[in-house]
Amino acid sequence: MSEPRKRRRPAYSCLECRRRKVRCDRNQPCAQCTAHGASCVFDQPPNRADSPPAQEKPQNDSNVPIHGTVSKTRVFGPGHWMSTVLSKDEPYRGPLAACQEIYEEPPEDLARTVAQCKQLARDIKNQRPSRSCLPADLHRSVPDRPVLDELLHRYTLSFESSYRILHVPSLHDDYQAFIDHPDGVCSAILVQLLLVLAVAGPLHDDPEVRRDMATKARFWIHWAQTWLSAPLEKDRLTIQGLQIHCLLLLARQVHRVGADLVWISAGSLVRMAMQMGLHQDPSNLGEHRMRPAELRRRLWYTILEMNVQAALDAGMAPMISESDYNTQLPSNVDDDQLDESTPSGDTSSEPSFQGLLARSLPRRLESVRFMNRLQEEPSYDQVLRLGHELDDVCRDAATAMEQMVISTDRQFAASHCIHLLRRFPLCLHLSYAARVSQNPLYSYSHKVCLDATVDLVSLLDDELYHRLLLSGGGMFRDIITRGALCIFMELGTHLEADSLNFARKRTRARQEPLLRDARRIVQYARDRMLHGETNIKGYLFLSMAMAHIEALLDGKPPREAAVAAAHQSLETCHSILHTVADETETSQQMGLELWSQGIESTQGVLETDFDFLEHLNLDRLGWTGWAEWTGTLE
Repeated sequence: MSEPRKRRRPAYSCLECRRRKVRCDRNQPCAQCTAHGASCVFDQPPNRADSPPAQEKPQNDSNVPIHGTVSKTRVFGPGHWMSTVLSKDEPYRGPLAACQEIYEEPPEDLARTVAQCKQLARDIKNQRPSRSCLPADLHRSVPDRPVLDELLHRYTLSFESSYRILHVPSLHDDYQAFIDHPDGVCSAILVQLLLVLAVAGPLHDDPEVRRDMATKARFWIHWAQTWLSAPLEKDRLTIQGLQIHCLLLLARQVHRVGADLVWISAGSLVRMAMQMGLHQDPSNLGEHRMRPAELRRRLWYTILEMNVQAALDAGMAPMISESDYNTQLPSNVDDDQLDESTPSGDTSSEPSFQGLLARSLPRRLESVRFMNRLQEEPSYDQVLRLGHELDDVCRDAATAMEQMVISTDRQFAASHCIHLLRRFPLCLHLSYAARVSQNPLYSYSHKVCLDATVDLVSLLDDELYHRLLLSGGGMFRDIITRGALCIFMELGTHLEADSLNFARKRTRARQEPLLRDARRIVQYARDRMLHGETNIKGYLFLSMAMAHIEALLDGKPPREAAVAAAHQSLETCHSILHTVADETETSQQMGLELWSQGIESTQGVLETDFDFLEHLNLDRLGWTGWAEWTGTLE
């Protein structure tokens, strides 16, 4: 009979030292983690006296066996060779298993040589481009301490309330470490902090600070992308790497840096998260500690939300479905309560914004996949079915928000949540609403689109969110694309049908709320140019459309009015662009020469916001022009 296999020694080193295979001094925090700016966490041995009875099982619908094998920060699927070697159910008994035992518990002389080899390997890897440092003076580009404090506060009250990317107490700890030793923090902490500042920049009250942050943010985004896109992706395959990736995608949309191409990067982010096992509930991976488990759940649903929004903007499939993950919904526990003493379950008295979004995610994933499928056009009955389901989840979320106490500090998060939800029924029904004049059967779609558009335009009433809508790209330009299309389509349809003078007056009175929204959209398009929008087509076309509508209301020739509006709007565009160009030239003297090399690679993607208007015939502003626009969005 073979001797029984010896029991493995309990691990006393911290998780990070074990992952990096270095000696741990077992202090809290240990010297290795302190030197590398890493989080120092030790395994907590289970207390047998506190263990639940064997027959008790957690009531968890996702409590299923892990699919694959966990190794360091990665999860390998059942088809990977490591799943065979490291399987617990069918342990591998070949020679490699015996060698593994010797490697894990080597004699002293072997252990010393192994440690030397590992150190040499680290020295070699540190010289590779993937491990190269950021520019030495990058930390000097951050603003003064009062601005730093305010931007950090703005971020935690705005995006962090709906996109739960970071653990706020840890963010404050990293921030304090940067304040104490700005040139000594690790690259990951610096990149994360710069992206937080970039995301919050447009929300500052001081216009001068907003302009300064807009200039710096583009350079920070460039360097963050460079750091994150290092050839050895395994270096970034950490929770912090995922958090930085999320912040980078958000910053690109906030500052219109390749905002229309975020779907491509979001796909990579989803795959990174799945490689790390975030698509499986932490309880199935053996992670029962409250804080790391909850952070993984939050981050997974944030990544799913970013992915589905990017897919909607790109008109592409989300490339993931509800059956591809079993991660439980995140709880409502506040960040400062996320410790090992926190009991499992929700402790907040009201739902979180992320929870509202996560509960509606399956229907929204289905709707994006439905809209962009390659098969034949779906029946209108299918559109109505899915549309009613979207209406239900939006209504439930709206009801929940009405019951929440929305303070001034949380108004931005509420507006963001409304925006993230209401754009889905608008996109689902838009192509059918555009054909309502040919087929009255689509009247319901027309009503849904108009209601959603009015809700989106009302977001301009939120002063803080309005600032974001002025600077942002991607989803943050919904109002001047899909929204403008719906409102002008509604106005034009009624005006073209009313040829008599008294009928036009009656129509003006009835449509005055929509006319106010239309004028507001035109002004909003102009204001976006003042905030860095370089493509003139949006403001030009909307100005001409507004003149066309006003001429019809006044009984004047619409073509002459549109041509005059074109001349006036072009003069306005030229003046604005000239002013912005002068300001941009001045900003280049701010000591940013450090980042000038290679930044040109990001400029090409900044001109894509209105490429869908390229083929429009602006000399022919009759309603056929709107039909052409609609055709580009179907």
